[in-house]
Amino acid sequence: MAKSIIVSITAQTKMALHAAKHGFSNPIHGIVLGKSTSSATNNLEVVDVVPVCHEVPTKPIVDMALRLTDAYLEQQNSEEGGMKIIGWYTANANTSTIENNDDDGELPNSSACRIASSMAENNASDNDGSTTNEDFVLLLLSTSRLAKCVKENVEDVVLPICKVFEKDKSRAFTLKVDDGRVATSAGDSGDDGMAGRKILSEAMQQISEYSVDGGIFDFVDHLTECGQKGDWIENGFVKQFVLDSAR
Repeated sequence: MAKSIIVSITAQTKMALHAAKHGFSNPIHGIVLGKSTSSATNNLEVVDVVPVCHEVPTKPIVDMALRLTDAYLEQQNSEEGGMKIIGWYTANANTSTIENNDDDGELPNSSACRIASSMAENNASDNDGSTTNEDFVLLLLSTSRLAKCVKENVEDVVLPICKVFEKDKSRAFTLKVDDGRVATSAGDSGDDGMAGRKILSEAMQQISEYSVDGGIFDFVDHLTECGQKGDWIENGFVKQFVLDSAR
């Protein structure tokens, strides 16, 4: 049975802010964190994301970000347990889809597909082959859905704001997961309906408008600012905003 993919509001909010900070005109990339649930529920949960860059990613940047995130997870898992790297996320540099409100046929950019394929192979090898194709995903932010978070009423916001891709027969991440298998987590928003849409809409409008630095940092920001942007892995400000809004 194919797994369902459950995406948290925290992860969606971070991805949305990452794209909005760079005006939807630059490609963004990042690491997806999550876990597989028991065989009874058969879900793959996207719990959080780690923003990496807002440009075409280079191998040194990707490798370093992955190593630092792995080290972070080792420390966190010793305290909490469970989370691992389960994928990659991206948003294409394409403002025309925002204007046309049509990105149904959009596919992930080649850089993201290449990185996801490499990560999936390495991940399966590191876990003695126990990781299947369904345990690793590529998330593509929907630019038209992102635009609705900023421009329209909360009722018009569509969740989740990303499309999910798995490996196809050629081992490339271009196989779109059926929308019926993708849902928004109720865990951090109270439900998967209006509460989640409200949190995401408020985050896009308030944080983007009132925060000088866009409210979120990626690994390249951290390097550019000589380590001053130290919260690029957790982006705790965004996580706290979601928790406070859900109360």
